[in-house]
Amino acid sequence: MRAADLLPRGLLRPISTLLQSANREEEIQAFTGLTREQWRELSRAFPRLGSDPGPSAARARRKLQFLIGRALQTPRHGPRFRPAPPGPEPTVYVTAHLADLRALRYLMRRHLDVASVVSTTEEEREAIAREDRTFDERVPRDFPHAFSLRRPHRLRSALSRGSLIVAADAPEGEGVRLSCLGGSVRLDRRPFRLARLAGVPCRALFLTAPAARLTVTIGEQLPREETPALAAFAEALGRVADESPLDLDGPTWWNRLRRP
Repeated sequence: MRAADLLPRGLLRPISTLLQSANREEEIQAFTGLTREQWRELSRAFPRLGSDPGPSAARARRKLQFLIGRALQTPRHGPRFRPAPPGPEPTVYVTAHLADLRALRYLMRRHLDVASVVSTTEEEREAIAREDRTFDERVPRDFPHAFSLRRPHRLRSALSRGSLIVAADAPEGEGVRLSCLGGSVRLDRRPFRLARLAGVPCRALFLTAPAARLTVTIGEQLPREETPALAAFAEALGRVADESPLDLDGPTWWNRLRRP
């Protein structure tokens, strides 16, 4: 199996298909996971998406899938790293649900030992773990792909050997509301606390495709204290989201709107 086959089918569609219309309701839902009306509701919460973003979101997601699939198939088509590829120093990389977080992990693992912090246990993610092992056949590393948030004692020890990618836009509780795309998102303090307690750098990390160019953005080191670190991360997220608003993970952002 090719590494590109690890993501949903359609990633390697001919480039000509990227130019086709994606206005039909079924195409919008098939590519983005949301209906056109759901995208309209999402845009009311995040006005910078535009008033009717569904068709454009479908085209953006189709193009993104193609670029990710090609990048995973061969390093020759890998992403640009902005401003530079990651260094070897153990780091907490804080991200948000833009593009595809699993693809982001795979692309980063070409350069360093890094794992995702997930809300499920190892047993619950066994299906994904099988695909991780397939990826390891091409890019072998003696470092797990994921650590469970439910076992926090393992996270600090993992940071003595490698880096972690943690999504800050998935708080268990209320989180801290900060502005993004003309609306607001809830952000989690825990990734920044983890970096401070482990004594390692903390940086923002995002995967997007501005101007149809697959890009991994790695921010400068965030402040050590949680509150200024969270504010600086929110600013970084806002800049990247404004640059590529339709690269957000629609279903994840939509489901957060439904939370009480």
